[in-house]
Amino acid sequence: MRMLLSAIALALAGLTLGMPARAAEPEKIVDSSWTDVGKTGYATKRLVLASACPEACPWGELGEFVRDAMAPEGYEIILCRNCNRTEGPRLVGKAALPPPLKEGDVRHGTTQRINAPIDFGITEASMMSWAYRGQYIYAKDGPYPALRLIARIEDPTYLLVAVKPELGIKSLAEIRARKLPVRILTDGQPSEAPVLAYYGLDKATVESWGGSIQSPHDVTAETPFDVVISSLASPANNPESSFWTTLTVAHKLHFLDLPDDLLDKMVKEADMVRTTARWGVLRGVDRTIKTVGRSGEVVFGRADMPDDIAYAAARGIDRARGELKWFVRPYSIDPRTVGDGKGVPLHPGAARYYREMGYID
Repeated sequence: MRMLLSAIALALAGLTLGMPARAAEPEKIVDSSWTDVGKTGYATKRLVLASACPEACPWGELGEFVRDAMAPEGYEIILCRNCNRTEGPRLVGKAALPPPLKEGDVRHGTTQRINAPIDFGITEASMMSWAYRGQYIYAKDGPYPALRLIARIEDPTYLLVAVKPELGIKSLAEIRARKLPVRILTDGQPSEAPVLAYYGLDKATVESWGGSIQSPHDVTAETPFDVVISSLASPANNPESSFWTTLTVAHKLHFLDLPDDLLDKMVKEADMVRTTARWGVLRGVDRTIKTVGRSGEVVFGRADMPDDIAYAAARGIDRARGELKWFVRPYSIDPRTVGDGKGVPLHPGAARYYREMGYID
């Protein structure tokens, strides 16, 4: 959902949300060759979709959903599996060609670089909104005002903070007060960085106490850690969220409450919503926890997409929405939010379909 928001996100989020940035290790390019897929584009009914890996990556499996949903509409959808992470909105916005394959792409099953411009894509709803406005991770290269929403698909995750009980702390504030040498697992993306900033837990300071801050992705039960801070909490087993299941099953963890002023700040500044993590959502969650969360993956295109294509995409996705329950993550479509682009305009073709169905006025 997102393989996007990995090592680079902590540095970029820090620049925009007050955390000192850390240097990100660039992934090595492993393959720059092209795979020819023939003629594509709006006039051909063969469209290239910015998707993600086949290993249950959320935008990958949703790409497969869109591909299958649009087949009855007469469209062949070609999945660009490495048009992922932060790249989808950029590639769609510029109608650009896919980037070379990197180590992480190959590790998660992506083996082809499609030789065709990107027609539309799938990304996280907030990322589309940030790209449209040129904010956060898109501040240097945005805005992308031509982006248009086609359909919003619900996909809820929680912000949760968990610690090992042997730390003996009831608040993250105790880490700074006692200068504890903790090993923190977090992406530091815009939906997590405010927590670190609130408690003054930047990388340099934590390392000065003998601790560390690193990404939780690809961790195992044996990975050394003391604290987990992540907005991707859920019991699902897609690559980006599976570490929660791995760590909570292998370790006894204590979940912390966050103060109301921090939660309110994240609603205002980090595009989150107030919600409650239910008792038992993960092993160790032994009560309801007031927190914030986010929900929403989006199928999106550009303003130059013909109305009939956007209409067909919206109709195909809506008609096939019952299939969403069979994926690794528990996706759903809510007619009341399917046209909500978080400030990004709804494509006129998609809007026409939703009006016909009575989903929007």
